[in-house]
Amino acid sequence: MKKDVSPEKLYDSVFLLQPSRPILCTTKNEDGSDHVAPFSWINPASYKPPRVALALQNSPKKQHSLENIERTGEFVVNIPSLDIAEKLVECSYKTKSGENKFERSEFKRLSSRKVQPPGVQECKAHLECKLLSKMPAGDHTILIADIVHACFDDEAYGFDMLIRLDKFTPAIHLKNYYLEDSQVHVFLSPGGAHVTEVQYKKTNNDSNNG
Repeated sequence: MKKDVSPEKLYDSVFLLQPSRPILCTTKNEDGSDHVAPFSWINPASYKPPRVALALQNSPKKQHSLENIERTGEFVVNIPSLDIAEKLVECSYKTKSGENKFERSEFKRLSSRKVQPPGVQECKAHLECKLLSKMPAGDHTILIADIVHACFDDEAYGFDMLIRLDKFTPAIHLKNYYLEDSQVHVFLSPGGAHVTEVQYKKTNNDSNNG
C-alpha cells in the first residue's frame, strides 16, 4: 500500500532520496584561511566536459561555503571513508567566533594543483573544481562547476576509478537524530549499519554553519 505525502509535509519528500553520499567541501575564507564543511546534495552534471552540481543553502542564512565559492569561484570535493564518519559529522557543527573548522578537525592538508583551496588528506579522492555557473533553486543555490583536476588513492579505487570495497568503505548516510547534547548518525556499512554519536562542542557566539 502506498501512502501519499500530505501537501503541508511535501518538503519532507526529499528524504525519500536517502541514502546520501556526503562529501567534505574545502574552500578559502576571505582572510585566506582554509574552510571545510560536509554536504550531501552533490551529483555529476556532465561527463564530457566533467562537471558537478552542488546545492548549498542560501536561506534563511547563506552557508559560509557558498559565500566562499561565490567570492573565489573555487572549491575541492573530498570523498571520505566511513572510518572518519565522526569527523565528518563534527565538521557540520557550528564554530565559536574566531574558531576555524579545518583547524578544529585536525585534518591534514593536501596541496591542490589547479585551485587555491587544499584537499583533505584523510579522504580517498579529490575533485578540484572551478565555478562555471549558479542558479537559485529555492532555499538552495545550485553551483555548476568544472572539474579541473582529480586524484585518488589507488588502493581504494581500481584502474577504472570504481571503488574497491575490500579496501575502501564509503560514507553512505542513512538518517540522523538530534539529541540535547549530541547527534546520532546512521551510516551504511558492509555488515549492516554503522552508528556514531557525536557530542556538540560547547561554544558561545556561534557563527554560521556550512
